[in-house]
Amino acid sequence: MTTLYFLRHATAEVIRPGQLDVDRCLVDKGRQQAMRVGNFILKQGVNPQRVFSSPYPRAIQTAAIVCEQALLAPAEEVDWLALDTPVAQSAVALQALLAQLPAQSLLIGHEPDLSRLISHLLGTDLPVLKVRKASITCLQLAVAQPSLQQCEPDADLSTEQGRWTLQWSVPVKFMP
Repeated sequence: MTTLYFLRHATAEVIRPGQLDVDRCLVDKGRQQAMRVGNFILKQGVNPQRVFSSPYPRAIQTAAIVCEQALLAPAEEVDWLALDTPVAQSAVALQALLAQLPAQSLLIGHEPDLSRLISHLLGTDLPVLKVRKASITCLQLAVAQPSLQQCEPDADLSTEQGRWTLQWSVPVKFMP
């Protein structure tokens, strides 16, 4: 069974005049949130073997703090988690990785992209949830038993060979 954890970056600075959104970094509150998420992951026994992050500083910083606190391997930066990546593009990239992923992986990105990707994996274009800053959401892929109709090599794993289900979502303010 494959489990994906989706984490929105922690609180970042407000855009200053002349500053690009891509350059925003975490503020003190965001660093504290990321530490809290890392502690939550560690205490709850969540153990992603791979961590993927948007290449934006606020996501990279969130990933670094979370990984350090939770004793995880450093995050791998991937462009398909960058802000404003079309859901079709991120879904294709994730689908290509799916067969190589370990049992648990953590994806760190932005809104509204994470909500759109989660909704897509759950089989709808309608927003299923809004991922708040520094909240973590868990989806699992239960693989269906193979049948004769499911033997096509290009079958969509999320619909033909299994189904993603929302397991839980916890905002940082509710993390012990």
